[in-house]
Amino acid sequence: MNNNLIKLLFVLVIFPNTIIAQSSKKNYEYTVDLLHMSNDEVTVSFTPPRNNLRQGKFIIPKLVPGFYQAMNFGQYISNFRATDKNGKKILTERLDKNSWLVHDLKHVDKISYQVADGWDSLEKDTHEARSAGSMFIKDSVFVLNYNSLVGYFEEMKEVPYRIHIKKNKDFYASSALDYKKKNENTDIVRAKDYRQLVDSPVLYCIPDTTWLKIGHTEVLVSFYNKKERHYSKKIADEIETILKNQQAYLGGKLPVDNYAFLIYYESSNERGYLGDGLEHSKSTVCLYRSGSMDFLSDALHRVASHEFFHIITPLNIHSGEIQHYDFLNPALSKHLWLYEGMTEYATIHMPIQQKMISLDDFERNVEEKIKGMKEFDNKLSFTELSKNAMERQDQYMNFYQKGALLGLCLDIRLRELSGGKTGTQDLMLKLMQKYGEGKYFNDDDLFDEITKMTFPEIRTFFRDFIEGTQPIPLKEYLAKAGFIYDEATGKVYLSPNPDSKQLALRKAWINQ
Repeated sequence: MNNNLIKLLFVLVIFPNTIIAQSSKKNYEYTVDLLHMSNDEVTVSFTPPRNNLRQGKFIIPKLVPGFYQAMNFGQYISNFRATDKNGKKILTERLDKNSWLVHDLKHVDKISYQVADGWDSLEKDTHEARSAGSMFIKDSVFVLNYNSLVGYFEEMKEVPYRIHIKKNKDFYASSALDYKKKNENTDIVRAKDYRQLVDSPVLYCIPDTTWLKIGHTEVLVSFYNKKERHYSKKIADEIETILKNQQAYLGGKLPVDNYAFLIYYESSNERGYLGDGLEHSKSTVCLYRSGSMDFLSDALHRVASHEFFHIITPLNIHSGEIQHYDFLNPALSKHLWLYEGMTEYATIHMPIQQKMISLDDFERNVEEKIKGMKEFDNKLSFTELSKNAMERQDQYMNFYQKGALLGLCLDIRLRELSGGKTGTQDLMLKLMQKYGEGKYFNDDDLFDEITKMTFPEIRTFFRDFIEGTQPIPLKEYLAKAGFIYDEATGKVYLSPNPDSKQLALRKAWINQ
């Protein structure tokens, strides 16, 4: 054996703590204290990575991927303070809602601040999304989204994180990240960079968890309700059915090795239910409030299915704007029709393809999308609307209505041009193979790339109905598959006299 190698092994074995201490100075070293709350606030502190900066701009996100409105998570931060190794205070300035300037950064040993939670109850009359925020109920439950707790210096973006979590000894961390137990009151978790950390929320509470194995994918289902215990198994049974059908829909393999469903449920006396969810690369946060847990099954089929389909896009298919996301001033992609519209289309298409629902149910789902689309301004270019989604929040929800119907028409057109051989399922798999996790497409090139993969006529589809403002040809396209769309009533139903070509396309499209 090489003598230098022997010496290196000796150092690693005899002085492992020294090696770790040295390498850790290149990380953000954070402590989040969930154990000693004061005034319903959590204390956060950290040591910056080793640096020689005279000053640095510290940032808490203005918004996060998956939402297209300013959420200003810096509003929950107070008592921002920096000190040197002797405990002497170093000057800091608050620049705006979401950023601070820290002077003499190279001598900063510790920065600390307080964090208030963004919500403490799921109120039915609120229009605010809660799934991107954090909530703290001491000794009961913590829903943590790190974008509201942890920040970064603009000058030190691509740096690893190590987080120490002080917590109740009986609490368990449910997350797509791997939390290691340091002692009974401390967990440690690592992330390769800020993007991965923010992309990995965690539910801390007394565990009610069930693990599933879907193909090669390990799936964690974690549930919290103040009164109901041992309910995760029932929910996991529902999710298992969904995921097995999604696996078949996606060609027999799920494109992730592990995934976590983090489900918070709040009981109420209301009728119906309130649902709020946010997708991540390898997890989903689902928040529910209802008068009966009987609503959970239906809610999960829609919300969990939609959010899980985001493993295709934007996890594996996305533009440079998403790959290099700016948490303070993001540049938005023009392809929300893909990220949200195609995801929602897969959510309503998969159940009929996999025979989970009846043809009548599918027709009603299409009718609901048509009715929903009519509530918006459908003379707007979808690419332009996507680029300006923050300014046009009044139109944003149309990506889930018209966007799904665009997916439906694109699917029918692809199957028509291919003689029933390929549709949007195949297109998404091809895009995933071309790009995949860690790669990205140029925003302006996507339509041309898809055209190269499919047919020249598809470029006209994009030009007219997504870039352009022509109405979706629903009546014409549904007729190709032997359906009648009554524009006066909004009803969709089977044609009484379909020809053989229509029947063949219908069978290829919805397996009917």
